[in-house]
Amino acid sequence: MASEGRIDVHHHVLPKFYIDAQKNAGITSTAYQGFPDWTPEHSLSVMDKETIATSILSFTSPGIWYGDIAETRDLARQCNDYLAGLVADRPDRFGGFAFLPLPDIDSAVEECSRSLDDLKLDGITLLTSIDDKYIGHPDFKPLYAELNRRKAIVFIHPCYPPGTEADGWNIPRMLIDYPFETTRVAVNLILQGVVQRYPDIKFILSHSGGTLPFLAHRISIFDKDLQFEANYPEGAMTYFKKFWFDTALSGGSVPLAGLSEIADKSRILFGTDYPYISTDKVTAETEGFDTWDGFSEAERIAINRANAEDLFPRLTRK
Repeated sequence: MASEGRIDVHHHVLPKFYIDAQKNAGITSTAYQGFPDWTPEHSLSVMDKETIATSILSFTSPGIWYGDIAETRDLARQCNDYLAGLVADRPDRFGGFAFLPLPDIDSAVEECSRSLDDLKLDGITLLTSIDDKYIGHPDFKPLYAELNRRKAIVFIHPCYPPGTEADGWNIPRMLIDYPFETTRVAVNLILQGVVQRYPDIKFILSHSGGTLPFLAHRISIFDKDLQFEANYPEGAMTYFKKFWFDTALSGGSVPLAGLSEIADKSRILFGTDYPYISTDKVTAETEGFDTWDGFSEAERIAINRANAEDLFPRLTRK
């Protein structure tokens, strides 16, 4: 059971204006079954059922870049104003991760400042790639410098991988591609030196890091063999422990055991991925997490709430 109510760091919003923007861009479905039916009231109902005190809300894939940067800037502001309104109405129940108008780095830095300073949102969402560039690319350095200066929280969520529209691949992206995209970006951020150079950014990896728990050992074997060695001098396994991880879609013994092997347990956070998984799946995944015997009771309580309180001090219960 959750002590004092869980904090869900992986909980999405899908208001009508965001659906309309996707449809206008020719996108007719997200995830694998159209657009989920979502309202703030739906979120609160699920939260109450699963003993979730607060959810940190975020917009997610496919993002807001459809080829017109002016449209992207406007949509970023609309998304973040919307999140801020939800948080203002229910600061006890909701937090928010801001969306940035990438790939325009200057505009992204400006919107980061507006979102964190004026709107008082809790952090930033970055998708794994934008405009065919993974977010470890050197072009993102000015943004990371600003996020590091602020000691910001950055929630990383996967999106469609660039350049993968091959014939014959009709498997829903979220089944295979999304976990691998999260893994690619975790390794990308390490090998490109982002984690080393910007140590005050608090990166949260979605879905227990994707396939990272399985591939971490394989990656670490080649620590001394790669041209990027100077970018992660302490070795890959050390840098994996510098990430935070959420438990969304990881309520089974295999992913939880793998995550426990590579993560600092004080950096594991509860997550659901609602509404992109249905309420019955949220319940099943939460029960899987609650009943897995690999965590001590103290560790489970910390993952449900205390670890997130360390990241989001405003949510600490007095």
